[in-house]
Amino acid sequence: MKLPEIEVADYLSNDEKIVQLMASLRLDQLDYVPIFIETPDDTFIKTSSAPWIRVTSIPGDDAIYSDDTRLFEYPRVQVDFWVRKENINQVDKLQQLIYECLYQNGYERYYQDRYPDPDLDGCLMVTANFEGFEERNEQ
Repeated sequence: MKLPEIEVADYLSNDEKIVQLMASLRLDQLDYVPIFIETPDDTFIKTSSAPWIRVTSIPGDDAIYSDDTRLFEYPRVQVDFWVRKENINQVDKLQQLIYECLYQNGYERYYQDRYPDPDLDGCLMVTANFEGFEERNEQ
């Protein structure tokens, strides 16, 4: 079993539509997919690197029990991405692609927001929280 943030980052990294859209909007061309499970190195964090995605776990441990055994768990992750303000017209498209990818893999969005990033001039930060569903099949 993978950690939820690694699982979600893998889903997003393997989605060609997401990867292609991000590459088409980015000024700096990269030889890797910029989807991280932690904050990237300071040398990467610049307006010309956007868009990129960061997936982090959300603390908590929601589950359904039966006979003192966990039957279902609900992992939660936060998916943040940054876009340059001149690409603001692509925010909805990227949000929708992320939503569709995660929905197809058992995650549902329950929160979203966006705002100018005070630490990265010229970028908009978009954030969304997702909750998954996992049936435990322990013997």
